[in-house]
Amino acid sequence: MKQFIFVLSVLFVIACNGKPTLNSTDTEYIRTTLDLLRTRANFLPPEDSMSIKLSLDSVYRRHHTSSAEYQAQTVSLSKDPDRTGVIFAAINDSIGKR
Repeated sequence: MKQFIFVLSVLFVIACNGKPTLNSTDTEYIRTTLDLLRTRANFLPPEDSMSIKLSLDSVYRRHHTSSAEYQAQTVSLSKDPDRTGVIFAAINDSIGKR
């Protein structure tokens, strides 16, 4: 029985060892993305571009970032597909898509 538990724990460690985890930067990116999605969902079709820009800018300010920084972080995700998959899975889980 002890050998079984040992083997099981070793397999668990090996299986979880290579998966990317979310750090604080990733978590903040997810929160910003979710707020941007919620803000965009509230736009009405005849909304003018200035009010859209102001709404999105308020989201960036709330998260202490800018549109350029957010876009740069989005582009940097393309360099690490595993991490990108984890981040967008978290986003999908947060908005209820499974």
